[in-house]
Amino acid sequence: MGNFTVEMMRDGRAVKRAEVQAGSDVEAAKVWGQVKVPLGREAETGDWIRVTHMTSGRTSWFTVET
Repeated sequence: MGNFTVEMMRDGRAVKRAEVQAGSDVEAAKVWGQVKVPLGREAETGDWIRVTHMTSGRTSWFTVET
């Protein structure tokens, strides 16, 4: 288990934030529903989720499935 900061992003700004314990960044991202596996890079527009591992600082980006 790791500690993650999970942020719901809208047009490049955090609109919600949570700190969660999860087994992976994908599990952490699901705090706000189903996600598509990593974008590979940060999106500039629209809604997406940014997950940061609190110890390593590694960041992953996901889109929300609709």
